[in-house]
Amino acid sequence: MQQPGWDLPDPPGVTPVRGFNPLRWVILGLAGILLVFLAFYVPIPILYEYLPGPAPKVDSLITIDGARTYSSEGSFRLTTVTVETQVTFAEWVASGFDPHSAVVTRDQVTGGQSLEQLQEEQEAQMDASNHAATQVALSELGIATPEGDGARVVATLQGRPADGVLKESDVILRIGGDKVDTVCDVGREIAEFDVGDRINLTVRRDGKVKTVSLETVANPQDPASPFIGIAMEEVNYRFKPGLDVDFDPGEIAGPSAGLMFALQIYDQLTPDDLTHGHQVAGTGEIACDGGVGPIGGVEQKVAGAAREGAEIFLAPTLNAKAARAAAGDDIQVVSVSTFSDAVEFLEALE
Repeated sequence: MQQPGWDLPDPPGVTPVRGFNPLRWVILGLAGILLVFLAFYVPIPILYEYLPGPAPKVDSLITIDGARTYSSEGSFRLTTVTVETQVTFAEWVASGFDPHSAVVTRDQVTGGQSLEQLQEEQEAQMDASNHAATQVALSELGIATPEGDGARVVATLQGRPADGVLKESDVILRIGGDKVDTVCDVGREIAEFDVGDRINLTVRRDGKVKTVSLETVANPQDPASPFIGIAMEEVNYRFKPGLDVDFDPGEIAGPSAGLMFALQIYDQLTPDDLTHGHQVAGTGEIACDGGVGPIGGVEQKVAGAAREGAEIFLAPTLNAKAARAAAGDDIQVVSVSTFSDAVEFLEALE
């Protein structure tokens, strides 16, 4: 039975050391070793890390058959982001001191999908980007122009200008006084207006042609661009350039190489050296109307380009500020909103 307040005698021949407990220190030491092990060697399942990826030369990824091609003294480089899926606590802390690293949650990368599903989606986006790059470059050169019988409305975005004005299955035939043959023509024509302008669209609805009117608003992704809020599909799309452009991107996937692919195609098919001997890197999703859209991971892409010796970095307008902040004095960042912007800048290089 326990008795409160009793003082037990020290064992014979033992001098006590007050305050020292060997077992406690052993436990603390083992706990410290365990914490170090967990911090440096055990990944946190919900965290991924963005790091600068390779910046390969694009000329090795594209082959053009059926037309004369030309080489350049300089080169175009696409840029990538490496996604590290095994992130430890120590790496998470270290990333806070590295401007070219970013730790994000797994769902921010995958959108809740599996890595296999994400890879399939990225490969599909790469295929669409390759097609758009080919179309934009060949159209700019006057080699081939897509044809079609208008753009069919698939859906309108709720609360946007087209909502309640255009209907599903409407086929857009003209914008203002200009005929539109394809989805890209629609995008190109709308881009000619300013935010807040009223535009007239001629559509075929239920077999009859009519004109509707609506007012543009700011594009959520680019407030300086007009937006009406529709999803469209082609009607009898035709594109026969008379040459073949083959892409071999290897393990690279996603839409953000579109701008650099389009520039490489353009450069290979023109005798003048569009690079003017420079190492030109860049990124940007290219739309079939030549618009250059924003991408993710621009800080890591700038760092990867600088590491490969690039002198110039072409960035979508909405990414340019972040790209400049990440680049510092290592590389010149040039803001572009369209493919034509990029070509115009490069043609003016010395």
